[in-house]
Amino acid sequence: MKKLIFPLLVGFILCACQPLFAQKGYSFPDTVKYKKNVIRWNLTPFILWSKKNINLGYERVLSPYRSFSVNAGYFELPSLVQGVYDSLNIERSGNKGGLSISGDYRFYFKKRNKNRAPDGLYWGVYGAYQYYQFENTVQVLNGPTISGDFTFGSNINILSGGVELGYQFIIKERLSIDFVFIGPSVSVYTAKFTLSGDLDFDEENEYLQAIYDILKNTIPGFEQMVQDSELITKGANMRMGLGMRYLVQIGYRF
Repeated sequence: MKKLIFPLLVGFILCACQPLFAQKGYSFPDTVKYKKNVIRWNLTPFILWSKKNINLGYERVLSPYRSFSVNAGYFELPSLVQGVYDSLNIERSGNKGGLSISGDYRFYFKKRNKNRAPDGLYWGVYGAYQYYQFENTVQVLNGPTISGDFTFGSNINILSGGVELGYQFIIKERLSIDFVFIGPSVSVYTAKFTLSGDLDFDEENEYLQAIYDILKNTIPGFEQMVQDSELITKGANMRMGLGMRYLVQIGYRF
């Protein structure tokens, strides 16, 4: 999967930059003072999932009512939380990390908005990719036939494409507050789970079900990533389903 990250990153950048080369012939009022750029920080993953999530973005105005934007950064979902759950003691978590890449093309409503882009109500099309991996050491407590430690790991990939509706406030010409209210998408979820250790896994299904119950209450939308509400450690779970994008960003216009 890591070998695919660079091609995917290049593909997102090329797709996002294509409108920049395609748009010609627009004239901006008072082009010397017209501020066409916004750099910003996506607060949503930082607030919802982990303080380690730092996702930065850039928006470029292409015409008085159109723009494109790209976002990229570190991405981390909640993983198994340390503690005792029935017969399992979830110990340390390691090898955690991920990335998030997205891009959108925005159409600001000409008749609805008093000001020109990037200020006002807009709709757009977007694509997004998230990757996350983690490992946890798990200790079996009071097992009927076995006891000891094993390692549970996961690689999660989410590729999405959809439409969005949002509003961007420009305050004092510089401060940007950007909201995406709703962004339905079609998403492809791929998740691979691993279980390893010196244990006899005759009761693997029992422990995997216990881990599944923990994850579905921890990771939003986790049930969409697996088939038949169970984890498998052979091959990968791949599913297609519906997703949703919503975010809050603050930025600086220049």
